[in-house]
Amino acid sequence: MLAEELQALNARNIEIIKRAVVCDYDAELLYRCNVELRTCLKVLVPVYEFMSESTDDLYNFASRLKWEDYFDVKQSFAIDFTIQSEYFKHSQFAALRLKDAICDHFRKLYDERPSVNTEAPDVLFNLHIHRDKVTISLDSSGTSLHQRGNRMAQNIAPINEVLAAGLVLLSKWDRQSHFVDAMCGSGTILMEAASYAINKAPNLERSYFCFKNWKNYDAALYRKVCKAAEARITEFDYKIIGTDSSKKSIFIAEKNIQKAGLSDWIELREISIQKMIPPMGRGTLIINPPYGERMQIEELDRLYKQIGDAFKQHFTGYTCGVITSNFEAAKNIGLKPTRKFPVMNGKLDCLFYIYDIYEGSKRKPKTESTDHDA
Repeated sequence: MLAEELQALNARNIEIIKRAVVCDYDAELLYRCNVELRTCLKVLVPVYEFMSESTDDLYNFASRLKWEDYFDVKQSFAIDFTIQSEYFKHSQFAALRLKDAICDHFRKLYDERPSVNTEAPDVLFNLHIHRDKVTISLDSSGTSLHQRGNRMAQNIAPINEVLAAGLVLLSKWDRQSHFVDAMCGSGTILMEAASYAINKAPNLERSYFCFKNWKNYDAALYRKVCKAAEARITEFDYKIIGTDSSKKSIFIAEKNIQKAGLSDWIELREISIQKMIPPMGRGTLIINPPYGERMQIEELDRLYKQIGDAFKQHFTGYTCGVITSNFEAAKNIGLKPTRKFPVMNGKLDCLFYIYDIYEGSKRKPKTESTDHDA
């Protein structure tokens, strides 16, 4: 889904790799990726790659690199790291050695070292080590891009915004029909669907990006990117409805939706999925039901059966999506999924089941063949 989003931004030389997508970039695309991509957590710019088999080797090589090209000694920095290597068994120590190399490099140049700020650094580096290959990147985003800045409160086990956006895109909702989340919780899926429906860039109103602290930051170009994104916001003529049987969930969702500025496009109702009657015609439903951590098996099986019954009784003409890590409970929905996608919800392996709800059988009835048919 991320590769498709990049294609829509006219990125070049797109390549899907493990848990990431790479492409060529310029400053405008970098800013657009941070502002407009829905299924992206971080936008990284590799600046150094080298081979290393020890923390001493890492320190010696990194201390000679030209860190002053990327930030000033008066700025703060921090290092994120992902390390999978038999040579670097203590990941945090490798990141610490890189930090020492950067600080010692500045001390040699200016007799002064930059400060480390792990909460809100001016410049954030990403250290990635796979076996003996070291890649150091500038993190242009800073905090994860799933933090849209519109969640005031959250319910139990809220879904990540990037995952929610991914589910909306995986469902192939065309934005020319209704959208429903009948177990809406704190409203995350609804907000991602609504911003997608009106083509509002997910991070258009976010103020903090690390690239704003880079030496080559172009404020005029960034304003141009934001203005162009704002101009692409459009109307939406169908309904987006969120329901939940919990009064508390509806209250939380309402507050979050208001803060996101999406109240004009989302209706909320306190009602269970069993009693919810969606708008007539075509539509898409996506729900994130309980997976069973706090429910008895019999209670969970009953809930998933009720979900399947609701689909069959009330959602004819809809494409219905269900994400869950409880594959046994999902069997109680009692419908054969049209498609299913493996996804991660936090650390949980999940499946996103898609059900196309037809009236009667999907297959056409057989007719007697004639010479003409033959």
